[in-house]
Amino acid sequence: MNMWFPLFVNLENKKILVIGGGKIAYKKITKILEYSANVTIVTEKIEEEKLLQLENVKIVDNKRIENDKDTIEELVKDYFLVIAATNDEELNENIAKICDSRGILINNISSKTEMNAMFGGIVKNDEFQIAVSTGGKNCRRSRAMKSEIQKILDKIEK
Repeated sequence: MNMWFPLFVNLENKKILVIGGGKIAYKKITKILEYSANVTIVTEKIEEEKLLQLENVKIVDNKRIENDKDTIEELVKDYFLVIAATNDEELNENIAKICDSRGILINNISSKTEMNAMFGGIVKNDEFQIAVSTGGKNCRRSRAMKSEIQKILDKIEK
């Protein structure tokens, strides 16, 4: 089993690109906005209306992302982290391959392996921040673990 190294990264003012405008893109963006990232969304269509209500997010919509190496390279070149969150698995995979080959952190919502950065479940209070991951293998167990850890943090806080 390939294990992922847990790492905490400072996202403050880092340029993050999210390609896609759906529910999963919204969930990922709301997580990273808590860490003062500089987020840009590029999407053909905003499918999740809640994206329009987010503050401090630049939205470039009505822009079709061509599944073409040169187009993708030009789009991602200036970003610290890219989240491939389209409903096109092949496009997400190509974005992931290009980002990885250029040393850009990439999270691909379509795959558990075609990426180099994975979002863990986060549990936190004022003092601790704990990330939980099953490597994408069992989200239900990961949520259960988060719940148990939250109970422990709540006890410690009292």
